Amino acid sequence: MVDIIAVLKSESIEQISLSNAHQQYLLVEPGRKVEASSITTNIGGGGLNTAASLSKLGCSVQPIVKTGDDPSRDHVLDHCNGFDLDVSRMLLDEAESTGSAVMIASHDKNAAIFTQRGANTTLSAGDLEAVGALDSDLVHIAPLSGNSANMLPEIARLAREANAFVSCNPGIRQITTKTNTVLAASKNLDLISINGAEAAALVPCLSALNEGLEWRTASKDEPVLRSQESTISLTQFCEVFFQHGPANVLVTYGGDGAYLYDGKELHHQPIVRAEVAGTAGAGDSFVSTLAWGLRSGYEADKALLLAAHNASSVVSFVNTTDGLLAKNELLKRAGL
Repeated sequence: MVDIIAVLKSESIEQISLSNAHQQYLLVEPGRKVEASSITTNIGGGGLNTAASLSKLGCSVQPIVKTGDDPSRDHVLDHCNGFDLDVSRMLLDEAESTGSAVMIASHDKNAAIFTQRGANTTLSAGDLEAVGALDSDLVHIAPLSGNSANMLPEIARLAREANAFVSCNPGIRQITTKTNTVLAASKNLDLISINGAEAAALVPCLSALNEGLEWRTASKDEPVLRSQESTISLTQFCEVFFQHGPANVLVTYGGDGAYLYDGKELHHQPIVRAEVAGTAGAGDSFVSTLAWGLRSGYEADKALLLAAHNASSVVSFVNTTDGLLAKNELLKRAGL
C-alpha cells in the first residue's frame, strides 16, 4: 500500500463522541481547506509492515505481495530495498493499480483511513503456485482483502506442510465477511492475532460450532470480552477458540495491553508507555515481533514483552516503519 498521511492539529478538525455507542467521528466542513501539520507519502500495508519488522529483527525476508504495473510499484520496490527484502516473490497484476490509502491523523492519533486496495484483492491459486513452496522458518499472513481472503486456508495449509511457524492476523473484514476461511485456517496456525472487537465477532460462530456451549460471566478481576449486550470470560473465549486449532491466541486491547493464551494459561502484557504520534503499524509490529519471539524460543511472557516494546517505539512515529527496532536495541529496551 502507498500511504499518504495527513497530520492535523486537533483544533483544525472537529471531533464528536457517542458515549452510548463507544464511537467517535471526525468532522470537516464541506468546501473548507484544512491546513495540515504535515503530509507525507510512505509505503505500508500489513504484509510489508511485517516484512520490514522481521528484517529489522535480523531475519531474511521474502514478502509475497501484489502490486499494479504503475509508478507506485517502483516506490514499493525502493522501500523493500531499503529494508533488504528479497523481492523475488513480488507479484504483478497488470489489470489493477497498486493499493493506496489516505490517513487523517488527529486528536487521539487513531487515524481515519480512506483506502483503495487495487491489486491486493486479486491473489489467486495460480499466484500461490507461481511463488512456490512456503518453506521458511516463519510464515506470517497479513490481513487479506476482497477475493484474496479466500486464499487464507490454502496459504496456512501450504505453510504448515512446509513445517513453518504460521502466524496470522486476519482483520475485522475477513472475520465478519469470510468467517469460514478464518476457522478453516485456524487448525494450521501457531498464532492468531485479533483485537477485542474481532474476538467478539467470533463469539456467535464459536457458539454455533459448540452445541450447548454456555458462555460464563467473567469473575471479579478476570479479563472480559464484551460481546453484544453481555460480558464473557476472555479466558473461556480463548479456551474455546484454542480447541479449533490455533496453538496461541492473542487478543489485543489497545491501551489495556494484550492477552496471550498458549493452551495452558492466559498471559497479560501491559502497554509500554510512549508519546503517541500515530497508531498505524503498531499491530503489525506487535504480532510480527511476538511470532518471531515465540519461533525463536522465547517464553510467552518474554515474547510479549519484546512485542510491546517494538509497538511502543512504532507509535512514537507517524508512519508504520520508522520506529521499528533492530534486534539488539529491542533486547536492550526489554532488559533481555
